[in-house]
Amino acid sequence: PRTPPRSARFEAPGQPVILTGLASGWPAAAKWTEAALRDRFGERCGFHVGGHTMSLPAFFDYCASNADEQPLYLFDKRFAETSAAAGGAEPGLAADYAVPAYFSADRDLFAQLPGGCRPDHRWLIAGGTRSGSAWHVDPNATSAWNACVRGRKKWVLTPPGQPPAGVTPSADGASLTSPVSLYEWFRVFYSSLAEARGGGGGGG
Repeated sequence: PRTPPRSARFEAPGQPVILTGLASGWPAAAKWTEAALRDRFGERCGFHVGGHTMSLPAFFDYCASNADEQPLYLFDKRFAETSAAAGGAEPGLAADYAVPAYFSADRDLFAQLPGGCRPDHRWLIAGGTRSGSAWHVDPNATSAWNACVRGRKKWVLTPPGQPPAGVTPSADGASLTSPVSLYEWFRVFYSSLAEARGGGGGGG
């Protein structure tokens, strides 16, 4: 029998899905090493890091040396423009990856908006050990695809209406708050979440 399209198998029921091998063929897989990025951009441009502007060499040095419980991490929505302006003869970082066919332009409703009206839609995210975002709900009922180009990243997801232990949703469910840092949440609450979901210590 014909396999149902992914939209029916995953999107309609709201089922998370992992697609493997998509990023391995991107130029970014080979070009986004620490040494190559240091050489490519040097001190010529800054990226958004926890409310600060840092060059990539300064950011990499911070990642390697900090002992913060909740380290800063790079979260930049203008990385494409910034890197294109500072890359010299090389194109910007946006040229180093391709939007997978599953998320093609003809399925991108934001792409139908008039020029200048589209909200922010792409980010470069990088961080060292213990860094990461707090528990959150994506704004305005949007969703996103993520790709891990180098290193490792852990995602923890819970079903709608089932916030994890130690996290409190707002009255409308649009935002979440937690009284502890991300690192402390993993130390205190993560094991109970994994056990409740039948995963032992394996993750969610």
